[in-house]
Amino acid sequence: MGLSFDWSPAVVPALAVLARMAAAVAVGTLPFGPVVPLRVRGALALALAAVALPQAMRVGAPQAAPLVILSEAVIGLGLGLVVAACCAAAAWAGGLVGSVTGLAWADEFAPEGDPQAAGLARLAWWLGLAGFFAAGGHLAVVAGFVDSVRTIPAGASPAAVLDAAVAALGFALDLALRLAGPALVAVVIFHVAVAVGLRVVRFAPGAGLLQAAAAAVALVIVVAGLPTWLDGFGSAARDHVERSLAAARAAPP
Repeated sequence: MGLSFDWSPAVVPALAVLARMAAAVAVGTLPFGPVVPLRVRGALALALAAVALPQAMRVGAPQAAPLVILSEAVIGLGLGLVVAACCAAAAWAGGLVGSVTGLAWADEFAPEGDPQAAGLARLAWWLGLAGFFAAGGHLAVVAGFVDSVRTIPAGASPAAVLDAAVAALGFALDLALRLAGPALVAVVIFHVAVAVGLRVVRFAPGAGLLQAAAAAVALVIVVAGLPTWLDGFGSAARDHVERSLAAARAAPP
């Protein structure tokens, strides 16, 4: 005798909301990053689903339950990707500066590991995360995720959400280049000045001396630009998250 499951009107919205929140938290992690334990992510997803469920019950859901749950998971992935992309911009900027200046220390400790596990990329990630929280970005994320069950009802097309996620990737790359730009320009100017100086003055630098000096120049520029890495990044990321979630709300049912 085969097993059957009763897709009742109460069960479908609950599973749909849980699928959306679980996928969003799995990708965006609100946006604590990949270091958050699985149990914490599960608790976050359950808490968000519990808060959003009453609104989802009022909106209702189509009865094609398996397809609805799959669509909800895709929508959740798009919402999470918006958050993850915006919050990763600082780490991308730090990784770019570290690679150019020789401050990408992770490979020295774990050649097979994540290039953002140590070094300037991780430092920049923490700075950006602090700025995001200080700007209230986490509140915008929670509000956007919970409100999405009303503005993007279960069974709605995920097209607008995926478009917002792609736009967030472009924004993150642009923001990363703008954050890393001053340090990269300073390093290029330093190298040009050193190259001209070495042609004028007879001097044989020791191994690694110029690389260390260039790294010091980059660190000085990063420290001098801390307000941009903190306040500027946090505000920009929060505003884009809000705009992206607002654009996703326009998705037709």
